[in-house]
Amino acid sequence: MRISYFREFMVLSKCLNFSFAAKQLNMTQPGLSRHISRLENEVGIKLFKRDTHQVKLTRKGKQFSIGIQKILDDYDFLCESVTKGGLKKITIGVPYYGVNRYLSHVMNSFESAYLNVKIDYLPAYPDEIISGLLSMQVDVAVLPRVDFLNFENLVFNDAFFESVVLMLNKSHPLAKKTGVTIAELKNEKFIFLKGNWGDALFEYVCDFCHEQGFVPPEKTTELETIEAAALNMKPDSGVMMLPGHLQEANISGNVKCINILDENCYLTISLVHHPENQNPIIDTFIRYYLKQFRQEKKMLFSQILH
Repeated sequence: MRISYFREFMVLSKCLNFSFAAKQLNMTQPGLSRHISRLENEVGIKLFKRDTHQVKLTRKGKQFSIGIQKILDDYDFLCESVTKGGLKKITIGVPYYGVNRYLSHVMNSFESAYLNVKIDYLPAYPDEIISGLLSMQVDVAVLPRVDFLNFENLVFNDAFFESVVLMLNKSHPLAKKTGVTIAELKNEKFIFLKGNWGDALFEYVCDFCHEQGFVPPEKTTELETIEAAALNMKPDSGVMMLPGHLQEANISGNVKCINILDENCYLTISLVHHPENQNPIIDTFIRYYLKQFRQEKKMLFSQILH
């Protein structure tokens, strides 16, 4: 099987006309027809329905085209990377529900700007991401900055601020509100994630409570996952304070996320890496990420002025 046959197949799948496709490919129509027939024989499926009037992709042909495009993209990427000095790779850790808020606005333009960089992602809970950073299996992560265990062994580049939201059962009395203050949580029980990062976030929340003049109760419940908390949360079982991006996630119909109204109740979102990780793409990615945020702030400020 030849890579050229794949390219010919993709051109024909877009033109759906042998004459036009052959002209684009600088070859004869009979030659293109022979190559497509050989490809169909090799894969063992009919890729096109053809008669005297028209050419159409079969259902399996449509599925095949998606896979072939990926193969061609990977092949072209590999060739370009080798000719430009070798394949470069970076692994980025991001919280499960934070992909859209933390990465989506940056990654398309970064990939276009650095075609010789292959990006792998680790969507996970913070403790797993932090373990990856410490073992240098993860090159850089986008995480809410709290003083978790071993945080002093990592480097933080602060990017932006994120609000804190309150997750609670949809029948909880506070769920009728669009937002609450920290002071309104004085008599609430608190639910948090198990693990070092969950412990650190709880301490962070305690600081908010102290600023409002009360000591929060101890954690009444610790759960492994946000999903488990959402599914098992009852009106009287407690509330959960989480990074604001969780408000965008449709975790469960059992719960609701509402805003915390206190101005000082926010998390600093940072780009985190291990100082001994020698991957040269880390600095490139961090500089690019921070530059994008500065540009977005300037655009937003300009829109406000006008």
